[in-house]
Amino acid sequence: MPQISIVMPVYNSEKYLKDTLESLRQQTFQNYELICVNDGSTDKSLEILEDFNKKYNNFIKIISTENQGAGASRNYGFQFAKGETTIFLDSDDYFHPNFLEELYNQYKKTNSDIVICKYDVTLPDGSLYLKNQGIRFDTILKKEIFNKYDIPDYIFCFCNYSPWNKLYKTEFIRKHNLKFDNIPYNNDVFFVILSLFFADKITTVDKILVNYKIFNPESATSKRKQSGNLNLCQIFDRLEKIFFDNSGNEIFRKSFNSAYMFVFMYCIKFLDNKDKKQLVGIIKNRFKQIPERKDFCKSYLYRNLLFIKIFPAQVYVLIYEFKSIIKKMLKCS
Repeated sequence: MPQISIVMPVYNSEKYLKDTLESLRQQTFQNYELICVNDGSTDKSLEILEDFNKKYNNFIKIISTENQGAGASRNYGFQFAKGETTIFLDSDDYFHPNFLEELYNQYKKTNSDIVICKYDVTLPDGSLYLKNQGIRFDTILKKEIFNKYDIPDYIFCFCNYSPWNKLYKTEFIRKHNLKFDNIPYNNDVFFVILSLFFADKITTVDKILVNYKIFNPESATSKRKQSGNLNLCQIFDRLEKIFFDNSGNEIFRKSFNSAYMFVFMYCIKFLDNKDKKQLVGIIKNRFKQIPERKDFCKSYLYRNLLFIKIFPAQVYVLIYEFKSIIKKMLKCS
């Protein structure tokens, strides 16, 4: 039995796929299986996967499907996972040579349900965009092993909401029937946050082990794609019903409110003005009664909510755009 199952959706990734596969082939840890779900690619992605198998003795288990999206492909690929642990990777990122080894060693040391590492964000040309992302260590109180009861104010906002820097115990995923959403964008948020809630043991590796590649976030193409971020508020509404309806989980309300506003601040910068106004309206409706300052883990989240509640949506968007222009000018000066 492999110690790690890697599940990787592949859709039109020919530009970066070879480098991603090569970074996995050169891992210092080799007891893993790589399951690639070719999600109806129309470029040379499938050809690249098959060439790697010819060259490296069936290095990859290739599963081809009609195009169904990354979330559905992850769920389908996981059905074939035989590993003790599982990780869900993207097909255009770079993984440091010790990536799997560091995560698995920490898993064996702690027997945790989830192991999380840090990452850098890079642009397609390889230049650094954001450094040292993924874990807010000041929120986990330097604990090696923890769960939601150890950090109730931060459990939903101490790490990023993507699965590619998280190693999961396979039986943990199956026990809680965790699934990725079958939606075009942000299909991983529900899975990751729910896993943080259910985990009895979470641990971290304080090392940057992934280069997460993004397209230029200021480009028009990127902004059009990111319009799917409006789905995130709907996802949080679903999570709220699970966590707080007819339950005693109010100790996690501060963390949940903070995560909701973190998501808002992430979403709004990618949207056009029409979608910005729609998102502001969603937040106004969500927080019909303004919580107290102590119900947020960061003061700027609370301040943003106050501005949203005070000003009409159009005015708030104008203020936001003005502040963004000033920030860009200051960066360029």
